[in-house]
Amino acid sequence: MSYHGGGGYGGYDQRGRGYDDPNRPSSSGGGYGDQRGSYDQRGGYDQRGGYDQRRGYDQHGQHGHNQRGGYDQRGYDQRGGYDSRASEYGRSSSGYDDYNRGGGQGYGSGSSGYEGNRGDYSSGGYDDRGRGGSHGGYGAAGYDDRGGYGGSSSHGGYGGSSGYDSRGGYDQNRAGSSYSSGSGGYDDRSRGYSGAGYDDRSRGGYGCRDDRGYGGSASVGGQGDRGYGGRDDRAGDRGYGGGGRDDRGYGGSGHDRGHGTGTGGNHGRDDRGYGRQGEHGGDDRRGGDRGYGGGGDRGHGGDRDRGGFGGRGRGGGRGGGGSRGQEGPGAGVISGTGYEQIGNPIADPRIQEEWSGRAGVREVRADDADLQQEVQICRRPGITQSGKTTQLNVNYFGVSLDSAPSEIFKYHVTVERSPDLQADCKYGPSAPDQKDESMGDEPKQEGKDVKDVEMTDASADAPPKREARPERPLPRSLVRNVINAALRQYESEFGGLRVVHDGMAALYSPALLPWHAKDFTDVNPDGPSAAPVAPPQSASGDGAQRRGFRGPRTFVVKMKLVETISTSSLKDHYSNSDVNVMPVLQALDVVARHLGAQRLIAVGRNFFTMKKTHTLKGGKELCWGYHQALRLADNKLLMNVDQAATVFYSPGPLMQLAVAALRVRGPEDVRDLTERDMKSLARALRKIEVVPTHRKDRKRAIFGVSAQPANMTMVNIKGENMSVAAYFSGKYNMQLRYPNLPLVNVGSKRPGKENWLPIEVCEVAPGQRCANINDLDTAEIIRQTSQPPRNRQENIIEQIRQAGFENDPFLAAFGIKVDQRLQPAEARVMDAPDVQYQNVSERPYGGQWSLNGKKFVEGVPVRNWGVIVAANVSERVAQNFVSKLTDLGDQRGLPFEDKRPVLIHQDQYRGAQVEELMKMCHQELERRSLGPPQFLLVILPAKNSPVYGDVKRMSDTVLGLPSQCIASQNLPRANPQFCANVCLKINMKLNGKNAILRDPLPLISSEPTIIIGADVEHPRSGMGGRPSIAAVVASMDRYSAQYAARVAAQKASSDIQQLPNMLRELFLAYYENTKRKPERVVYYRDGVSEGQMFDILQTEMRALRKAFKMISEDYNPPVTFVVVNKRHHLRAFTVNPRDADRKGNVMPGTVIDTSIVNPHRFDFFLYGHSGIQGTTVPGHYTVLHDENKMSAEDIQRLTYHLGYTFSRCTRSVSFVTPVYYAHLAAARARFYLNEGSDGASTVGSYISNTSNFEFAEVHSNVLNRMFYT
Repeated sequence: MSYHGGGGYGGYDQRGRGYDDPNRPSSSGGGYGDQRGSYDQRGGYDQRGGYDQRRGYDQHGQHGHNQRGGYDQRGYDQRGGYDSRASEYGRSSSGYDDYNRGGGQGYGSGSSGYEGNRGDYSSGGYDDRGRGGSHGGYGAAGYDDRGGYGGSSSHGGYGGSSGYDSRGGYDQNRAGSSYSSGSGGYDDRSRGYSGAGYDDRSRGGYGCRDDRGYGGSASVGGQGDRGYGGRDDRAGDRGYGGGGRDDRGYGGSGHDRGHGTGTGGNHGRDDRGYGRQGEHGGDDRRGGDRGYGGGGDRGHGGDRDRGGFGGRGRGGGRGGGGSRGQEGPGAGVISGTGYEQIGNPIADPRIQEEWSGRAGVREVRADDADLQQEVQICRRPGITQSGKTTQLNVNYFGVSLDSAPSEIFKYHVTVERSPDLQADCKYGPSAPDQKDESMGDEPKQEGKDVKDVEMTDASADAPPKREARPERPLPRSLVRNVINAALRQYESEFGGLRVVHDGMAALYSPALLPWHAKDFTDVNPDGPSAAPVAPPQSASGDGAQRRGFRGPRTFVVKMKLVETISTSSLKDHYSNSDVNVMPVLQALDVVARHLGAQRLIAVGRNFFTMKKTHTLKGGKELCWGYHQALRLADNKLLMNVDQAATVFYSPGPLMQLAVAALRVRGPEDVRDLTERDMKSLARALRKIEVVPTHRKDRKRAIFGVSAQPANMTMVNIKGENMSVAAYFSGKYNMQLRYPNLPLVNVGSKRPGKENWLPIEVCEVAPGQRCANINDLDTAEIIRQTSQPPRNRQENIIEQIRQAGFENDPFLAAFGIKVDQRLQPAEARVMDAPDVQYQNVSERPYGGQWSLNGKKFVEGVPVRNWGVIVAANVSERVAQNFVSKLTDLGDQRGLPFEDKRPVLIHQDQYRGAQVEELMKMCHQELERRSLGPPQFLLVILPAKNSPVYGDVKRMSDTVLGLPSQCIASQNLPRANPQFCANVCLKINMKLNGKNAILRDPLPLISSEPTIIIGADVEHPRSGMGGRPSIAAVVASMDRYSAQYAARVAAQKASSDIQQLPNMLRELFLAYYENTKRKPERVVYYRDGVSEGQMFDILQTEMRALRKAFKMISEDYNPPVTFVVVNKRHHLRAFTVNPRDADRKGNVMPGTVIDTSIVNPHRFDFFLYGHSGIQGTTVPGHYTVLHDENKMSAEDIQRLTYHLGYTFSRCTRSVSFVTPVYYAHLAAARARFYLNEGSDGASTVGSYISNTSNFEFAEVHSNVLNRMFYT
């Protein structure tokens, strides 16, 4: 996966990943699932706290979340992330997207927050600005419990709010940008981590000293390890605000902070923090600018020295309310689905039978006429004019074809081995004459039955016959080299024309060549100088004369004219979408990429150079490059260029990679490898090309590792059994230093054809991209690739210059010119929805809001629950945490009626596995007379504990009881923010509702409508034969507050193979909840490339129709089918800095649907969240089919506002919520795979792609709950 640009994703976001620890470190990464991500943008409850303190918490104690500022969205911005795309995590990417992750670069708390009187920036916190008090640290009055900026003159650290580390800001001692990367996420899908891939959402800062991850103190480099979000459900994902150790992030106590002295400190302890009303404390310099401090230019704030409402807020120049967002009335307690007052429940007994499922599954014939209808892709219904307009520059560059020829000629190319030399060489042997090279020795030529090494017993009477097998396909890199060699050797045959090729089977010429078909023989990719001298002949065992020396292989290249392509089809396509424009686009794309492919290392659509690299741990290095692709827009052709980065294996000893895979310091530390260790090693080394060091040889790919070490792996050498270690000692006089390590197989996957080499005699060949990225790699990649928007823009322009398009002779030959300027685009900014809690509502600003002082709209009473301590934590510490959690739950509207849960400690049952402890706890709960068991709280030994998967598999598939995991290190310093995060997730799992949107959603609010999100998570490269995981989620109410999920394992495929059955079950669950059948369907589908859109539309619309008929013959609701793509490379930059958020990124709610979008399809780019570090990445939405006849404004508003219904955080997410939930469900389901023993060859080789897996089904008790959050 190439990481486009920066950012990355840190920490699992929980969301995608598994852990639910709210504090999970940002670096836990990966996921993507696919890793796709998952990363939670969410970040903290508002990390804001403290956020920008430039803005003043508005005097009323309105905690200002900075609006622009502060950590403001935690972190990592997308920028980078991994784009998964090319090899597309992170799913390239993808992995995962940009959900902002963690906080900013050492900016003190907020962005420049108040400097106090300009004095020393309080205790030295990071930069002057952000940190509190006027010189005095937070100052005495500093955090008073309510807030304010604290003391009189000093801002006191923003009322303790700050969420800074508890120590005040970023931990003052830490300097530097602790946040590190940005958005990231694997985007994986190409897979490179593309720019924004993983999701930039909320992850706390990487750079922190400890793992803190999201936000929170940690995110700032502080010492706490708080991290918001954590891997999946590890305690809330996003911490509110962060704050260091104190309780709130919004205002923690000064003492914890490290900065201040003060008095006010402790007051912040209440869970809200923002201090007293009157103490606005603002620096008198601040006001004007951005409304942070008030008056002056924007916002409501009073005089510039007040600090007041400030903010870009609603009244201010930027469109938003006070620093914290406008507040309004609450919704009260919201029970039910919201459809009780809309329409009537189904009364017809026949229909009730169908929709209750009692009627069974209706059989639907495969040839049913309704399933055979082809679905047409819809056209854009119009352009929306509502919203504030803003001007952007995007990383697209104009392409001129004014001088292009009227026709381009395409030739089909095939490359074959020359038939005259049946010889082995560095390009691989041809079929029947292939040598048996056991142990890496060259076979003797005297007789066909004589070999140095026999892997099987040889018969003295009858030498074994070599069995014929098909030729191995030529490597793609070799094919490209052979075609280039043919063009050089036969240059005169091409009439002086500059032709280009794609390195596989297509060659293009700007004019007709002198011939229509031609074969070019004896093509030598090594050049004429490599031609061998004819060697003397020697006799074989049967008397036949054979070559005693095998020279370099030569090839035959065949070319044939197959198509004449008119370049005028581009212009015709602008006015008529039926004109097929793909042939000319493919030809022009090959022309534009040809020179780069000759000079650089091509990975998918990305080009990389090895000139400048950054060394990673474990034998890997990070390399930079750029992404390039042609895009068809409205009456113009554009070139998309973006910065990219990816990981290569460092040339050097293979031992570095083996040691890293086994997680030991050195080879001498390897002891008694387990089956899991062997599988990890096999996956890490699979397909890596190595060169033996004990003798001269070509590079060879690794196919597996031995089941036994070198001193125990036996081979038959000329009838004598010996170990491989003994063989090397006798043959090469080499005593292996590490005979206790496994061997690598560089021969063949076929049993009996292995070629074993000790790891210590293998060197990694240069120029190999690494597909196996671990969490530590991810964290470092994010740190290295994160870039703010301005830097990203400058680097993209520099990449265009370095690509040298203006001097490219191949572009000139085809009459193509590329503009060097960014393409302008006009966009619109939509208003954010009001988020409503039981007692109050808030209009978010910058995609975030505060949970402080708010109650869930429907909290589920907790009457019977249990705690399992599977870590070295005392019972007293566990009980203290339980007390904090229950108190905070009561305040947030999640009433814990049971204050004394069943507690099972591992110390009571020495040697018991966590699954056994969970069963015992479940049994105890069933024996109580407090009602059915509701959930289990499991305290794990560490944030990345492998026990997490065991817990989820047991709770979700065996016990049928929701579980919430928490890392043990978070217990002693658990503050209200942390506990509130945990409560958010618990309430969702118990079928509660955290918040709803005040204003109606298009379609959903007016009649029963089901919103569906679907995704297929594919295993990362190197994960062997693991199946793909398909996940489909569907809304269960009018508020988009509760979603049920269905998951399934399947063979690798882009479509969802069990989709009809999954959809039927979800429709029936919707009826069970609402007593109404869905009258309309909105289907969001992720993971579909542009080339797959038509096929996926046909396949999955057929599945939808089949699901309808499986319930009732006459049920056929209208469907809107939308594809979501996070793995693209569009990056936008504001023309006017005043239109950007505090980090210079495009504001959330911004929509681009003109100028640079497809000229015919109904697509748009939507910024759903605000990034903090790095460059944010919008979601790309394509409406393929719309039977609901929605306007462009309605579908865009629905998509944007659904991003505010993501229940695990107080932030909008970067892409639409149902798809986000589908990612989470797919990532969770990967834990349900039970891997059997790997298939082994006759000598016990671990070959990772032959594994078998069993998939556990989700328990019926939790099937329709949000168990995956």
